[in-house]
Amino acid sequence: MKRTIINTIVVVLAAVLLGGLSACKNELSQRKNVLIVLSYDDQHRQYAGFIDEVEDAIENGGYIADTKVVYMDLEYSPDAAYDVLQQMNDSLERMGWIPDVIISENDRTGGILLSERGTRYFNMTNTPVVLGSIHFPQVFSLQGRPNICMWTDPIDFYENIKLATTLSSKNHVQIELDNYIYDVLIRRELFEDIGRPPFVVNENGRLGEINDQILADRYKDSIVVSILKIDNGVYDIKHPTDSIVRRREQVRSFLKLSSKYPSLVVKKDLYGDAIANKSNHPQFTCITSDFADGMGSYLAGYFANYKTIAHDCGFTAARIFNGANPASLSGKTHRKYFWMDYDAMQKLGMSYDDYKDKYRIVNAPYEVEHPTLFLIINIVVVVFILLILFGLWLVVQKIRKHLVEKKLEVIARSRNISRLCLNSIENMPIETVEDIEKYLSLSHPESKPEIDLVRDSLGKPGSYSYLIYCAPKGDEQYQWWEFRYDITPSGAIGLVINKQDSVLLQERVEQVKRNSKEASRKETFFNNLSKELKKPLDDICNACDKLVNADLAEKERKNVLATLKNRSEFAAQEIGDILLFSRIESGRVRYMITEKEAGAFLEPFYREIAPKVPANLTFVFIPGRPKVFPKADYDRLRNVLTQFVLNAVKFTKKGEIMMGWRYYLDSHECEFFVEDTGVGISNEVKDKLFDLFWKADEVSEGIGLGLNICRSLAEAMKGRITVGSIPGKGSRFSIWLPARAEGQ
Repeated sequence: MKRTIINTIVVVLAAVLLGGLSACKNELSQRKNVLIVLSYDDQHRQYAGFIDEVEDAIENGGYIADTKVVYMDLEYSPDAAYDVLQQMNDSLERMGWIPDVIISENDRTGGILLSERGTRYFNMTNTPVVLGSIHFPQVFSLQGRPNICMWTDPIDFYENIKLATTLSSKNHVQIELDNYIYDVLIRRELFEDIGRPPFVVNENGRLGEINDQILADRYKDSIVVSILKIDNGVYDIKHPTDSIVRRREQVRSFLKLSSKYPSLVVKKDLYGDAIANKSNHPQFTCITSDFADGMGSYLAGYFANYKTIAHDCGFTAARIFNGANPASLSGKTHRKYFWMDYDAMQKLGMSYDDYKDKYRIVNAPYEVEHPTLFLIINIVVVVFILLILFGLWLVVQKIRKHLVEKKLEVIARSRNISRLCLNSIENMPIETVEDIEKYLSLSHPESKPEIDLVRDSLGKPGSYSYLIYCAPKGDEQYQWWEFRYDITPSGAIGLVINKQDSVLLQERVEQVKRNSKEASRKETFFNNLSKELKKPLDDICNACDKLVNADLAEKERKNVLATLKNRSEFAAQEIGDILLFSRIESGRVRYMITEKEAGAFLEPFYREIAPKVPANLTFVFIPGRPKVFPKADYDRLRNVLTQFVLNAVKFTKKGEIMMGWRYYLDSHECEFFVEDTGVGISNEVKDKLFDLFWKADEVSEGIGLGLNICRSLAEAMKGRITVGSIPGKGSRFSIWLPARAEGQ
């Protein structure tokens, strides 16, 4: 018996395992690599739907599509199309991904793929290729190419022109063409479609002026088709701008007529987009490329849309996977429909109901397409929301009842606690609002802000806690007490707790922290001071030792003297900063605020400071408006600007340093600035620039007092300092001071 059961279990497990392996093998065999080559960039509005429809059609044919997409951006970068194909080909080869089928969606893409250069990629000579939406099949030679399947999509100019005249109630339609290969083909087929009554061709204005009167009188039984040829000829060497001006005038004239008469777009290019987007009224289109673009640029057209093209291409790919010969599936034509864009209808004030039975309208909101169903859904949603709200109300009522019961328990427990506190000298009970008012009347006047907050809370249910300096026992011995209480609909309950010892302890803790921080600050100061002054002093001592004890050549002697001078000036600057910082900290700096003309101050200062700028940097003076009189202590202002220049020199290896001033009439301020082309400052560092003893890195020389001193001096002169910087580009340090200007 046991052996029979075990055998049965083994048979079942084996069957499950074999079934799973078979399913996995079947799924792997059904997965196909599909490469979709698209004409424009990945921002094209309709490409996402095109790709989804291709994958859905292949899935309905029994296969799973592993899709890769190439966006060739032919509209703006046609010359780079082969580079895009090369990059994708190289990328797929590195991945080991080989396409089982290639799908494209118009003539230009198909032409590039089937060109001599295009066939070098993706094994084009053997891989099945499905060319979709081919307007001009005569351009392609498929002889000897059994791997190519072509879906044709000839443009129906007749139906589209009739559509434009019907919807616009005008017997005049404009079409823009130029001299490129596809324009020549379009012109040939266009003339075949309209080379008979009621059409009258007006090519490049040969019929003269066109207006409503002429159309009503001379051409009342005809449809005038004006074909504008945009000039794209060779530039005249003697007059290089003539072609540009002529082309601009042609487009401007076309746009002017587009405000009165419908334009029919027959190809996608820059001029067609400009005409559609800049004319006052939505236009018409023979092609699907930019239809339903979300801006209502095109009202209607008769064509095969992207969904139809994608479905036909995906369905064909599935048949090829099933073993069909691609060439045997070639020669079919995409089905066309009359399309209308709801966004464009809205621009023209057209009613959806008037056209829904004649055209396939896209972009219409659901409530417009299905008003009755939308109303029913809204009613159902409203009823559902009401039911939810009623259920929530029931839940809230139940919770509220439970909370009230718990609150009553808490109040009863709190009253018992309050009674127990009556025997304690450090806690006082609160049982009513009147108790709170009584204790507040015994508070010290310095606690008035907290007293006002307590009184404001008395009518608002909730839990509160305030620290107040008072004498609740009425003995005028003021101490810190915490008012901790709850305001309820039935009154107040809580305690007044003595916090004197806690407050004193906290004050001592804060004082210890301040003392520790001050000690750490001083320790940092003296560490930085000793370390930073040691460097220049060591250099000075070494230089002096060389001058005294070494037999130096004249050049070496000059270098040692230069080092001695440079390091002495640096040490003097640092010591000066330390002394000035000490005077600022002790409040011993006196300020003599006067007015002086900005140029009269800054020009001499520029000449004085110029020798401190290395010869490899350009030092530029940028004067501002004359007769500007800032209010400042000009000795302190010199300290600030000197620090700005020294910082600019330190962090600028090449380029220039600029110094100048600007007057701002709206704020009556004068800006003295120093701008450089140095390394710049990141946003993270910018917030720390003015911190005491802060440096960008340990390698930089200096104690880290300079900018902190500058900010203190600026604020003392009722001014401010700003910093603007772009990392890698440079920085601008400015001090802004109150000022007036004469002759405003």
